[in-house]
Amino acid sequence: MRPPLTLRTKLTLFYSITVSVLLTGFAFVYFRVLSVGLDRDLTQEVIDRTSGLRGYLRFEEGQPVFEYDPNDPDEISFINTATRYYQIYDIRSTTLLAESDEFRASGIQYSAPDIEHYTQNQPSFIDVQSDQGKLRLRNEVMPAGGGIYLLVVGASMQPMEEALRSFLEALAWLIPSGVLLAAIASWFMAGKALEPVAALGKAAGEIAVSSLDRRLPVRGTNDELDKLAMQFNDTLARLQNAVGEMKQFTASISHELRTPLAVLRGEAEIALMQADSSEQLRRVLASQLEEFERLTRMINQLLTLARAESGDVAIAREPVNISSMAQSIAEQLEPVAASKDVRLSWNCDGNVTLQGDASWIERVVLNLIDNAIKFTRPGGHVGINVSTNGADAIFEVADEGIGIPPEAVPHIFERFYRADPSRANRADGAGLGLSLVKWAVDQHHGTIHVESVPENGTRFVVKIPLSA
Repeated sequence: MRPPLTLRTKLTLFYSITVSVLLTGFAFVYFRVLSVGLDRDLTQEVIDRTSGLRGYLRFEEGQPVFEYDPNDPDEISFINTATRYYQIYDIRSTTLLAESDEFRASGIQYSAPDIEHYTQNQPSFIDVQSDQGKLRLRNEVMPAGGGIYLLVVGASMQPMEEALRSFLEALAWLIPSGVLLAAIASWFMAGKALEPVAALGKAAGEIAVSSLDRRLPVRGTNDELDKLAMQFNDTLARLQNAVGEMKQFTASISHELRTPLAVLRGEAEIALMQADSSEQLRRVLASQLEEFERLTRMINQLLTLARAESGDVAIAREPVNISSMAQSIAEQLEPVAASKDVRLSWNCDGNVTLQGDASWIERVVLNLIDNAIKFTRPGGHVGINVSTNGADAIFEVADEGIGIPPEAVPHIFERFYRADPSRANRADGAGLGLSLVKWAVDQHHGTIHVESVPENGTRFVVKIPLSA
């Protein structure tokens, strides 16, 4: 199997073939124009010679004579040129009255049928091959001195043919030379043009998973290669973020799984060593069931998030009354809030309906209200508000909890992210709820905004378009 052609070779071949086709096409067109022009000039020259000779031609006693000023060099030059190839026939007797020496040497002489034919079809042009080469002749009837004569004037076509032959011979080496020079130039130009591509390829080959912070060089010319490098750098930035999130995810999930597993193992070992009654075993098993529940909840959330981010979760588009949904969820969570000495209130505009997936909208509302209750101190307040600005449904949850540090606000929607250990210890979740909330809001083409002051509370504002 032959190795594939390089891009440089392909560009050289393409450019060379293009140049050869263009040169051949231009040469053909120019040859055609040149041949037509030379042919037209030769025809006009024969016409001029014929018209000029008629002005100088006289007949004395039936014999042709040229009358001109022997002292005028212009007339002498014209007569010598025009009479190089000429014949005069008496049409009535079909006899040849006069001819030039070169015409006689050519061996051309009209027969009686020829004279009759050219007399009936005149003026006419014919190209004949003679011993003196190819000639172009003009036949014209000329009445004079009581008689009718056939004037034949010609010119050699050899100069025109030699000019065309010389032109073709020049093209025979000019076109190959031009194609060769074009191939050499295109090979050099392709190499220079592909140098930045090779540099980009070399730089890209040096980037590994451990060095995703490196970027391709941008020359600053703002051409296609610079745009390609910038787009590749953007891809590298996204890949770096993805790998960073993957590393963080691996570390976070390892930590999250290690804690309950350690608790389960410790409790099991203690139970085996110390438990001497069924009541103690029952308490140990109850504690382990809580850890199992936590693990199950975390794994389910991970599976849901993975399916959502991979596109396996379909978002329904149906009317969802977020007002009644928020009020219903608030009523269900009110006993939970009361058990933690947290006052829960809501203010929902009537019949705020959007187009979306009811289950995911419910997850957004439930998660945000539940988080607000979890992180609000006893005696605090959680307020829920549902309204509309005409284009969006607006869902707000404000608490009087411990708040979020400013440096942590941009990261709260990352998986397993916890603002601080104290916040984590107070929560029962695995740090995945807000990631699912953010994904659900994005899938509904909405936005989620966070305002928080440490120790003074947090406010989440979700805006989702009313129409899909």
